[in-house]
Amino acid sequence: MFLCEALKLRAFVANFQIRSLERTPMNPHKVMVLKQTLPATLLFLTLLLSAIAPCQPNDSPAVSTSLSYDTAAVELKTYLENSKVPLNRRAIFVIELSWVGDMSRYHILPIPPPVLTNLMIEGSGSANRLEEVPGGQYRSIRSFTYRLSPVALGMAYIDGLEIRYQDQKTGEMNSLISQRVSVQVIDPLPDSSDNFPPFIYLLLLVIFFGAIAYFLIRYFRTRKAAAGAPEREISLAEQYLKILAHDVDPRGTNLREMTLEMARIFREYLARQYGIPAREASTRELVDYLVRAGVSEGEVQRVDEALRKWDLVKFAGGTIDPAEFTNLYGVVENFLSERKKEGDAHKQEPPRGQAPQGQDDV
Repeated sequence: MFLCEALKLRAFVANFQIRSLERTPMNPHKVMVLKQTLPATLLFLTLLLSAIAPCQPNDSPAVSTSLSYDTAAVELKTYLENSKVPLNRRAIFVIELSWVGDMSRYHILPIPPPVLTNLMIEGSGSANRLEEVPGGQYRSIRSFTYRLSPVALGMAYIDGLEIRYQDQKTGEMNSLISQRVSVQVIDPLPDSSDNFPPFIYLLLLVIFFGAIAYFLIRYFRTRKAAAGAPEREISLAEQYLKILAHDVDPRGTNLREMTLEMARIFREYLARQYGIPAREASTRELVDYLVRAGVSEGEVQRVDEALRKWDLVKFAGGTIDPAEFTNLYGVVENFLSERKKEGDAHKQEPPRGQAPQGQDDV
């Protein structure tokens, strides 16, 4: 260190002497000698200084020349999954941003919708994922996907985008710009329904019209059979059973009126069934008529009791309780049901002189 400083001082003195000789009058011969020897001396000192180590104290700290750089650069990729898309299919446009480091390192500002030509946006979505890279680090990837629908045949374009992001550590704002992307819209692909062979459609048509013809034929045959068949004759007893069920309510509250209506319906039936003046006849006369008509003794006895009860309610103002009313309703209903059964059995009997069906003449 001291040698270095001494050499610097000696060079300074030599340079000062040269300048002093130029300003101070001296012997011309000495001046000439000094001018010739001093440059050689200065050259020797310069070479000696360059050969000696840099003049720095040994105990001074060394200045580091290494700098720290952040390698978490953001990369932008934009692409279409296919360069050609049929008119009846969808194009998928992907924007992908990635960097090495935490997912929260960068904040992506809202991306404006892309400017489209011959395309329409049907939907969009986004996703985050991590991919392992050499060195035990992970690459954070944020992707934005757009589902695009072609408008017409020909070329379609997606203009470039400017995507801005902010470094969450430094607060610095930056932006990336993508290039314009193109896709060719080609003829539509046939639908899956168009893959059926032609005979399938023909078979379906035959089945359809065959079903229509079957139901039409069945309908007209049923209608014709119904028109040709004789209408079933409804017996008088069955008619009055319906009248009784319609006009008399067994669960009615006005029992006296229901009882008198029941008596009227029953006398009207007897008059029409047996041809007797049932409306004007007395109870005794009606009983005699029924005995002569062949009505069983038990039924005649029950009808006799019912007629007497009706006379008591009608002429003497007697009362009737729900149990008695139900009993009277059952007498009339059973009498009409028996007459209906007799009529149905009579209709099924073959005429006299004709053998029953299923038996051969002897």
